[in-house]
Amino acid sequence: MDSASRLQHRLHDNQRELLTLALGVGVLALLNFSGLVPWLLGSEAEWIVAGLLLLGGVVVLLSQQVANQAELLAEALGEPYGTLVLTLSVIVIELSLIGSTMLTGDKNPTLARDSMFSVLMIALTGITGFCMTLTSWLSRQNLSSDEPLSENDLSGPNMAGSMVFYNLISTMSVLVLIIPNFSTDTAEGNFSLPINVVLSVVSVGVYTIFLVNQMGPYRCFFMDPSERLARQGAGTGSDGITHRPWQAGALLLASLAVVVVIAESMGRLIEQGVNELGLPAALAGILVAMLILIPEVLNAIQATRRGQLQRALNTLFGSVLATISLTVPAVLVIGEITGTDVILGLDPAAMVLLALTLFLLRPHPKVLGSEGLMLLVVFLFWLVLELV
Repeated sequence: MDSASRLQHRLHDNQRELLTLALGVGVLALLNFSGLVPWLLGSEAEWIVAGLLLLGGVVVLLSQQVANQAELLAEALGEPYGTLVLTLSVIVIELSLIGSTMLTGDKNPTLARDSMFSVLMIALTGITGFCMTLTSWLSRQNLSSDEPLSENDLSGPNMAGSMVFYNLISTMSVLVLIIPNFSTDTAEGNFSLPINVVLSVVSVGVYTIFLVNQMGPYRCFFMDPSERLARQGAGTGSDGITHRPWQAGALLLASLAVVVVIAESMGRLIEQGVNELGLPAALAGILVAMLILIPEVLNAIQATRRGQLQRALNTLFGSVLATISLTVPAVLVIGEITGTDVILGLDPAAMVLLALTLFLLRPHPKVLGSEGLMLLVVFLFWLVLELV
């Protein structure tokens, strides 16, 4: 087969993905060159909501494609590389949204804190709770109705990897979101410049060490036990995937780039729509956080449905850890540039909810389902407190 035929064959194989990407590029061109966004920003709330619904549908399609391509990379490269690519890619969305808002919008000292905490609560309580509950339900479904359920029948994560994630997330979230409230060198919930420098260096350093270990000597900690055994027996992934990781990577990055730019416009529309409808201001931050997490939510749910709980946790916990470790240094630098005092410390009720979330997330060798249900309860309670 000559090069032209191979190219035609590959284009045919990726026809659906290319059409989705073309749709996203077309919407992006419409937003940038038609004046649609300024018109919507000056319109009534009904038009803003309609625009958000249409853009949201496009973002969901593109996010589904991002999740699918990340899954192909995960199969081709093995864990944790696949979910790591998705995690680092999605962080670009968050940093672009927060950074653009801080640089061009009104000074909001709590923007970064609220965005980080929203991502944390959605990922660690809402989606993790759902994945754990679904895992428990799937374990029961695999047994006949008259067969009693034993501990050996339950699914569970890789305890070593879960403990690594839990220790890092607990430490960094307390240092970033709780300790600033008890700092004595400023009058608000933040640190002075010297301590901010130390916090930034520690955040980046901890995440760098984590990545080196995750991709190096401790890689097996972040694999599902079944995947680890399969790779030891087979050596490589499926033949239909391993020879095309570059295609999956290219489609992932292209789709994600379109999502980033569309999400930036949606962030402005969400803020305007919330103000026009007189809704709680916190709703804007929650919707933006949900927008950021769509690709990872889809990827985590897909992995859970296949019985790969550890891969789902890699996606969710990795996103939270990257959010805390990489967003903080970025927003502190932007805060210095714009002259904005970045407030990191949470309100008292939020600190209690964070502490309860970390308590419920303690790794267990088997997923019972009750921990997932309680995480969902915490998520529901947090959502009500934010919106009422």
